[in-house]
Amino acid sequence: MFELILEYRVEAQRVVSVLILLAALRWGGAPERAAAATFVLFFTLPLTAFEFFAGGPLIFSGIRIVYVALDIFALTAFLAIALNANRNYPLIIAGFQVVALVAHLVRGIVDTVSPLAYAVLVIGPSYFQLVLLACGLALHVRRRKRFGPYRDWRVPLPKPFDRRPMRDVLK
Repeated sequence: MFELILEYRVEAQRVVSVLILLAALRWGGAPERAAAATFVLFFTLPLTAFEFFAGGPLIFSGIRIVYVALDIFALTAFLAIALNANRNYPLIIAGFQVVALVAHLVRGIVDTVSPLAYAVLVIGPSYFQLVLLACGLALHVRRRKRFGPYRDWRVPLPKPFDRRPMRDVLK
């Protein structure tokens, strides 16, 4: 059974990511939808397309810069979501993305890096990100069911030296 899971873990991750996206589109708030869409748009779709057309994984191909660029764009999106969302879990998702990006940096700086260590540090955080997305979506649904609707995004702070009353800033 464990060998079966290991053999089809990539396909399972892709299916789970699309299922989480569909669940987020149905039951999630704006941050859940944005985070799930970011995961699918920057990881699931491009990596699946590359494997389909090139016949192998992108991580160990000669054009590793594409994989690094996808991780940079995903980090930018996850950070934007995390800094503006009225949730805590997107910060952890962005943190895992930083781990994956730093692994690329280490591979570029150090002469010899174990391919297994590199793969674990680049691919491993995505599994945790999916678990966090699923848990965040479940907690959002539970909170909305228990307490009713609540805002998706944080209230912006007033600018320094802004003399308008706070009630005008929040409009």
